[in-house]
Amino acid sequence: MIDQIKAVLLMVYSALSGFFLPIHDFIVAIMILLGVNFLSGWIEDCLHADGWKWRKAFKAMRECCVLCGIGAFVFVMGHFMHRPNSAVQCLTAIYAAAIWFYCINILVNWKKIVQKETTLYRFINFLYFVISMKFVEKIPYLSEFIAIEKNEND
Repeated sequence: MIDQIKAVLLMVYSALSGFFLPIHDFIVAIMILLGVNFLSGWIEDCLHADGWKWRKAFKAMRECCVLCGIGAFVFVMGHFMHRPNSAVQCLTAIYAAAIWFYCINILVNWKKIVQKETTLYRFINFLYFVISMKFVEKIPYLSEFIAIEKNEND
């Protein structure tokens, strides 16, 4: 009986893996990004705050599940609408925006970790400037969103 359950689970896993193969790289990239985000936040907390916090760890896992779920949802919708290439293109834009937001957060954490007045700090500060000010122009609608969000907060 247990062998049959294992066989069914393996078949389901194989079928899902084959179905989601076109977005496998996207999912792996987002998981790596969120892992780096988690580690940089954890290191920053260890250096300047209380250290390990389960609340933040669960938040990171929840964000990873949500972003992977969004990717799966967009791809499934594109597949059933017979537009898998459009779904992958949409997913590219969605994940580009996610990469932007999480890279900004990672760089903010790194700026808090590295000592000021060092070459590495200046390099991180430069990356922060380029990604936060210049890279935003490359992602559709992101600069408009930031301007609207800034006006709402003022």
